[in-house]
Amino acid sequence: MFSKLRTAKHLKIQTDENGLSVGFLGRVARIARVHQEGLTDRVSRNGPEVNYPARVLLGFTNVDRELIQDSLLRHLEA
Repeated sequence: MFSKLRTAKHLKIQTDENGLSVGFLGRVARIARVHQEGLTDRVSRNGPEVNYPARVLLGFTNVDRELIQDSLLRHLEA
């Protein structure tokens, strides 16, 4: 359902001297936030409210975090 949301067309990237963040743009950002955090939203403008279950759209798994940490440590050791 959300595979097209992960394309560059819907993503924005912000960087500064301390890091990097990736997020969604516009209306897609609101929809993504509702699903990412499991919030309540309306199905349509005048439709019923629905409690959506939390579904991770973007983020790192524990395995991802370990790979990044290992890579960073190897880089710093070199």
